[in-house]
Amino acid sequence: MKNLLFILLNLSMSSSFFVQCQPKKDALIMKTEDTEFAITPCQITYKGKELPLGKPLDAWIQLLGTYSRHTGRGYVWDSLGIAINDWEANHEYVKELYIFFVNLDSKVGQAGKLQFAWQRKSFEFIEKDYQSIKEPMSEELKKRIIGRIEPKEKYIYPFTPYTQTVNLQGAPVKSGMSLNEVNKERSKIKGLEKMGYWDNDGDWSWDSGSTTIKTGEFREQKDHSSICPKQDYWYYITLRYSEGELEYLKVEYLSKENEK
Repeated sequence: MKNLLFILLNLSMSSSFFVQCQPKKDALIMKTEDTEFAITPCQITYKGKELPLGKPLDAWIQLLGTYSRHTGRGYVWDSLGIAINDWEANHEYVKELYIFFVNLDSKVGQAGKLQFAWQRKSFEFIEKDYQSIKEPMSEELKKRIIGRIEPKEKYIYPFTPYTQTVNLQGAPVKSGMSLNEVNKERSKIKGLEKMGYWDNDGDWSWDSGSTTIKTGEFREQKDHSSICPKQDYWYYITLRYSEGELEYLKVEYLSKENEK
């Protein structure tokens, strides 16, 4: 009887050790159907349907419904938290998709730190800053300040930011995630590289790959275009951080024909 118990105990311990020592499984990788937006090296989908990157606005309306607003920078779907940009392509095709995780009502938005609303500070932020000089703000001054602040409708930022999780190459990206948190999730999946600073500001300081910079665009340095050789286009995925806050995820379409 003692021998039998000893054998069973050994088997139990061996089984536990075997399970603990198993390599990480693909269960960590998000499935494309787990989220509304799923991004792989060769395809980007919304609710299971491929996004019409490189196609005219009509194709986007057919997929997403009628847009809410048109600003000088692009078309905005306020309720979805997204916008598209086609002005650089002379309105012939959509070049960029933005998924916004914050908007003008956010802390960085009110402080005038967002990329497409730089220095557009909210009245509340200006008033709070003005109070530091301990002088009351007159009604006339309030009216002048409010009159100089352009309305939210003129900016590309949706009235409602995107609150759900985006599947970026199998790893999650969502509102409030720091760059370190994004890269920690990516490190769990074999083959994914960290998102690092994309040095395209022309300041003669080579900071490419940095993960400590607080404001700028960050992306994987690997070029995935060779993975999809049959496609006549490629695209880049970047994450924009403003003062350490995740501002948006951008998909930029590039036609191979136009790049020749």
